[in-house]
Amino acid sequence: MPMNKSADLKTDLKLAYLAVTSPLPNLYIGGLMITDGRGLPLEFRYTEPIQPTKIQQILYGQVLSSYIKREVILETLLKSIESKFKCLLVEDEQLVALGPNKGFCVIRLTETKAAPLGELGKTEKISDTEVLLQSAHQASPIRLNLPDLSQNPEMASENGQPIYAILTEAGQTMDVQEPLKRIHKALEIICQEAGITSAAS
Repeated sequence: MPMNKSADLKTDLKLAYLAVTSPLPNLYIGGLMITDGRGLPLEFRYTEPIQPTKIQQILYGQVLSSYIKREVILETLLKSIESKFKCLLVEDEQLVALGPNKGFCVIRLTETKAAPLGELGKTEKISDTEVLLQSAHQASPIRLNLPDLSQNPEMASENGQPIYAILTEAGQTMDVQEPLKRIHKALEIICQEAGITSAAS
């Protein structure tokens, strides 16, 4: 019976992942995937390729990229997702500044070359906004850049636990960074099918 409860927790747990890629200069496409605590996909949505005009490039200047990622891609995808979630996991620094006023916090995942911390799910706190998490067996931990939730303390914990505890829990049964790689691969295939090939290829 306890094992069934544990399995239920893993299927009830929801993680949201957002990846944005630019296969060509000034061309953007984004994908949002929701998984359960085992890494199984529950929902996946993506945008059509977005290419700002030359006038928009001039008018928006240096803020164009962050505007498209936050205000166009993310907002479009959020409207089509049915699942509710507490954490949005990203790898793009431009997406970290999104505030918890949207009902979720944004956590940036980045790879490190640090020595493994030990068992899956183990964490090492670096600062109030930075934590290392062992997310895969015998691999370097990943770095979690957490939002400054001092202005929204109600988002700082889940059932009395730090907000990243959801990743510690999921880290027991999955590599919490791996779904981002799946989204990138899916976006690559979507672009290929649309006749868009990377400038690097």
